[in-house]
This record gives sequence, structure tokens and C-alpha cells, in this order.
Amino acid sequence: MKLPIHGFVLAGGQSSRMGRDKALLYFRNRPMVEIAVTTLTDLCEHVSIAGNRDDLQEFAPIVHETRCGQGPIAGIEAGLAACESAWALFVPVDLPLLSSSFVRSWIEAVLIRPATRASYLCSSGDPHPALCLLRRDCLPDVSQSIEIGKRRVSSVLELIEGLWVADASMFAEALICKVSLTNVNTSDELRIAETA
Repeated sequence: MKLPIHGFVLAGGQSSRMGRDKALLYFRNRPMVEIAVTTLTDLCEHVSIAGNRDDLQEFAPIVHETRCGQGPIAGIEAGLAACESAWALFVPVDLPLLSSSFVRSWIEAVLIRPATRASYLCSSGDPHPALCLLRRDCLPDVSQSIEIGKRRVSSVLELIEGLWVADASMFAEALICKVSLTNVNTSDELRIAETA
């Protein structure tokens, strides 16, 4: 069953550490953007790609960022502005091992917490703020934070009233959490992740 949320793949980054475009980089014979879109399609009633990437429109509709050079927070702002559901889920394109059942468990826990307006996961003390779930009505908070110079996703989310930083171990065993939240930022990380 699909959840009442709009899922967005964050694909507007420069891929500077990888040295080549991560969105179209193949992971186990599929582009990483396709893997992320598939994961979101399993979960969400609507799916889009946030980033000024018209070359990715074959995978999902594109939501363009209005701020350039601002990092992932610009994609989050653009997604919230285009969100067709009460909630928006943001997934970085470089999490090819993300488990949809793990994410579903976390989302379902967020949705039953009436005071929660935003959430991201923390695993073994490591925060993962770019993988986040926000109510659509957080858009003014996000835009205001960007206007005052906040660019880091964690810094912006910390200013939202009703933020829940959820312990990933509540939703899956440690190994599933670790594997699911594995970022692929370099060629070495890609090689290691492909053997996971």
C-alpha cells in the first residue's frame, strides 16, 4: 500500500567526490536515480526528482530548484513547493541500498505522531538529515532559514518546531540500518557497496 506522501529524489548535487555524475552512475547494472525512483514508487503516492536535471525526466517528473549552488536544501525547498501530498519524503540519490521496508516503518511511526512536523534518522550516532520527511507546511520555515544563510540540511531542520530525530534502530536491526544508510560518494564506496 502506498503512503500518502510525495517522494522526491535529491539529484541536484555536483558529485564532486565521485568525479562523475552519481545520478546516472550504474550500481548493480542500474542507474542510481532509477533505483531511488523505484524505492519511492514502492512507498509514495507521487514521485518526482528534485534538481535542475531535465536529462533525468525519463525516470520521473522533474521539480526545478529556484536557488542555485545551495546544496540539497534547495531541492528540499523546491520539493516542498511542488508537493502534492501533506508530507514530502526526500531521498538522496546516493543511497542505492536503502530498504523500502525500513523506510516504511520509519514513515509510519512519524505519521502517528501528531506533534511531529519533520523527521530524519540517526544511526549509531551518525545523523542522516538529507533522508528526511517533512510536512508540506514546513516550506516557510525552510525558505526563511535559507534566506538567513542556513544551507546545511541539519541546521535548517533543527529550526523546525516539531522535529523528531529518530533512532534508526527502532525500525530495523543494526545491519539493515547500516547497509540502508550507506552513502556512495566515492569510487571506493561504490565498489564496497556493490559487494554488500
